[in-house]
Amino acid sequence: MTKHIDKDTFYRSLFMHNPEIALYLDSDGVIAKANQNLFKRTGYKEEEVSVSPLFKYLPKHEQGNYQKNFLEVLNGVPKSMDTFFIHNNGESIPIHIVLIPAIVEGKVTGAFGIIIDKSEALKLENSLLESEMKFRAIVEEALVGVYILKDNCLLYGNPYYHQLLGTKYGDVNIDIINFVHPEDINELQSTFDSLKEGEEGITHYCRVIRKNGSEIEIEAHSKLIFIDQDPIILGTIIDITERKESWDKINFLAYFDQLTELPNRKSFEETLEKELVIAKTLNQKLAIMYLDLDRFKYTNDTLGHHVGDELLKAISKRLLIVLGDEHQLFRISGDEFAIISPDCKTINTIIDKANQIISAMEEQFVIESYTLSMTTSIGISLFPTDGEDTISLMKNADAALHHAEQDGKNTFKVYSSTMDIRTYRAFKLGSDIRLALENDQLEYYFQPKVSTENNEMVGAEALIRWNHPEWGILSPNEFIPIIEEHGLIAEVGIKMNWKVAKQIKAWQEMGLPQIPISVNLSAKRFLDKNLVNNFQEILEDTKLDPEFIEIEIVETSMLENEKIVLNTLNDLIRTGITISLDDFGTGYSSLSYLTKFNKYIGTLKIDRSFITHLSQDEENESNLITKTMITLADSLRMSVIAEGVETYEQYQILKQMGCKVVQGYLFSKPLPASEFEELLKIGTIDIPNAPQLENPAIEEQRKFFRVPLHFPLSGSMTITRINGRMVDIGKTVVLIEDIGLGGLRFLTDLKLTVNLNIILEFETYLFGEPIKLLGSIVWMNEIKTDIYQYGLEYAFEESERAEFTPILNKLAIKLRQAPIVPDCSFVTEDRYNFIKKLRK
Repeated sequence: MTKHIDKDTFYRSLFMHNPEIALYLDSDGVIAKANQNLFKRTGYKEEEVSVSPLFKYLPKHEQGNYQKNFLEVLNGVPKSMDTFFIHNNGESIPIHIVLIPAIVEGKVTGAFGIIIDKSEALKLENSLLESEMKFRAIVEEALVGVYILKDNCLLYGNPYYHQLLGTKYGDVNIDIINFVHPEDINELQSTFDSLKEGEEGITHYCRVIRKNGSEIEIEAHSKLIFIDQDPIILGTIIDITERKESWDKINFLAYFDQLTELPNRKSFEETLEKELVIAKTLNQKLAIMYLDLDRFKYTNDTLGHHVGDELLKAISKRLLIVLGDEHQLFRISGDEFAIISPDCKTINTIIDKANQIISAMEEQFVIESYTLSMTTSIGISLFPTDGEDTISLMKNADAALHHAEQDGKNTFKVYSSTMDIRTYRAFKLGSDIRLALENDQLEYYFQPKVSTENNEMVGAEALIRWNHPEWGILSPNEFIPIIEEHGLIAEVGIKMNWKVAKQIKAWQEMGLPQIPISVNLSAKRFLDKNLVNNFQEILEDTKLDPEFIEIEIVETSMLENEKIVLNTLNDLIRTGITISLDDFGTGYSSLSYLTKFNKYIGTLKIDRSFITHLSQDEENESNLITKTMITLADSLRMSVIAEGVETYEQYQILKQMGCKVVQGYLFSKPLPASEFEELLKIGTIDIPNAPQLENPAIEEQRKFFRVPLHFPLSGSMTITRINGRMVDIGKTVVLIEDIGLGGLRFLTDLKLTVNLNIILEFETYLFGEPIKLLGSIVWMNEIKTDIYQYGLEYAFEESERAEFTPILNKLAIKLRQAPIVPDCSFVTEDRYNFIKKLRK
């Protein structure tokens, strides 16, 4: 049970032990009683304070207010006030006084007072105020935006924050989402939602649409806190628009070409690394192409770098159009580009794209006042067959590009780890050339020159051929470089000149029409000091009249070592041999040169490149040039021959232009001596019908049906076996013109031979699947200059034929519905142009 406490004791204890100053004032305001805190905190002694009025210890300017409050207390109204107590040392102590009426028997006898020392509280308050002022000064002057958000609404934003938004300082309750770019809202909200109390803030980025509609990029740092259990987001933002633009510019300079704005080599290498990871992961194929602009340096040096730069930009734009979105284009050096083709299904799709690029580049570029023609060489490598890393693929694409440039430029090459048919054959021919001389395998084929007046044969050109035991009849462009490389050109030249002179003499002795035969002489032969003597010995030994020997030279031969060449020509003419200028129009063709060499030249041969493009359009450029050359030759009293005449239309146009002699496949392809002899016996050549595209005898022997193709299929060809010997060589692109169960017909610029002991493998794509077919060539036709058509007979088992039958039936059915079947490697481009572009 709680012990009873006397009231007086209770109140006395409350008064004396109060932690604040407690005192009693009589009705005059005199301090009648006070606890010890008064003396401790004010520095006065008890006797100094007793019987002294309280206002005496207050500042004079506060005494009136105090007296007023005290009077109200005497009227029974409690009062309080803030003032100062004058310490004994003279300092002013901030205090808060609470005065309560002291009522005894219903009368106010004085007042109880509680004086609270506010010194520490004021110090803390002042400190807080000072901190707030400092914080406000920092925040308000800060060059970063400071914000406080609640539920995405702005509770506070410093001046710089409002400056960034374009709003007025002091505006609050703004929904900041209204200022965020629509595409960035979800990401920003996701960032806010991920904030957690007690964790570090998050730095994030977004685009802000300012009040005036302009757009800036900002970097923000947001942190979540709780105030009164409400989630609040504190943060800062800065404008990084200029920084991002600078970074973008630095990044652009690092990864893009400034001139064309295409990705550069660094970008190419990094992109290739990423695409290879994707290709490996998804088991996809990938191709890269290296492009080198042929003769760009010459154009750049001749017309100046400004024109060169504009040309590069125009080329880049054209390439981007050709490539579309499926291929990525890069400029990796001055005149070199690279292409990445991810997820390429077949090599044929890449070959088609390479052909498209070559075709597009052949269209003229108009740069300022210049009309420029450009070509490109392309090297291709494939993942994973040609390498599984960037270094291997790049190295092999570069090797293929080098091969394309060596092969005459304006073409493409697909890299092969082994030699392709052409390279393999060149290697074999190099090792066989000596054997060819010893076994008399080199011979002449003769192509007639025909009068346009009466179709009479008025001459012929002797064209050297190599009758190779494995490769068949080879044209000079396939082996003359090998002969020159082996230093045999003089030896071969002498031997072949003897052979042609003997053949001419033999025909004359047979009583056949006596016509001049022309032979080709290379520039290197003119440097042979024994050349004239050799011809004189040949003529003397064979008793052949020199008027029946004609030498054909090209324009460049006359300009290389001009003095030596002119002296040699002069000596040949004295011997009685006539000179013909071959391929006129493709070299310098300067009127001054022609006038200078006029006395040496008896005949001009117009190059086939002009004849090919003749048409009934009188404004046609080739027509105008050809007509001019005929007129020029006539005015200089030279004969003129048009070579490469393949159509009746070309023949008629030349005849109308006054060209008196023509040469070409329209009348006859080059024939071996025995066949030409029969032609010579007739003396005239009627214009024949169009050549048969296939050997009729073979057609009649077919046991199996074939599917005629309106558009050919692109395919690859390689040799697997020669005379029973296995060979491992790369692939060559061909066109398949028809395909059946017994064989196929294909087109190529590669000269092959009818030899059942050479087994070829063909690969094409039908309905998205690779189809491989083995066989050997059973017939061939040279249907255009250096374009050959072959018939292949399969060499496979009946079980394999049975597997192929449903595929071929399906193809035949689909082709009745449309000339092109999806997922098959059809080529819609003119087949002859396609072949020429493969290895120009």
